[in-house]
Amino acid sequence: MLQARRSPSIFIALLLAAGACDSTAAAPAADPKADAKAKEDADAKARIEKRKQEREAKEAAGVKEKADIAAKILEISVIPEGTKIPKKIAEACEMVVKAQGGFMKKFHPQVEESGVTTQLGLLSKQCLEMGNIKVALCQKFALEATTDLVAKSINEYLPTCMAKYGDEAGKPAGK
Repeated sequence: MLQARRSPSIFIALLLAAGACDSTAAAPAADPKADAKAKEDADAKARIEKRKQEREAKEAAGVKEKADIAAKILEISVIPEGTKIPKKIAEACEMVVKAQGGFMKKFHPQVEESGVTTQLGLLSKQCLEMGNIKVALCQKFALEATTDLVAKSINEYLPTCMAKYGDEAGKPAGK
């Protein structure tokens, strides 16, 4: 009989142990605040990553545009083969002034005529002082070939032309 008395106590102990091992009964309930915080953190991280990608794409586009502009300036800052080279600097400078006038009418029609006239006078003076016919012709052809892409970069024409056609690594001839 002694054995019969132990059986119910062993049975009860086994039932209690089995209940303690039941994972569904011991699982804590999900914390809605923690879930909301985790979702909010994930959304914020996704927004930050998206902004980073947009910023990097914009920077890459800017770098590409600068490279495209530099390449276009090199392309248009040339004296085409077979061009008749004027004998006098004044003739070449007049060509540059005329090309600059056409550029201003095409890309800056809102500028008053008096402003354009003043600018063209300064350009003529600068060209005559420089004294390099080939650099002047290079500028003329670059101004005439200007596109929307390089319209804001015409100040790069003179240094580019001087590097290509100036004596002594870009210095004007005769200086």
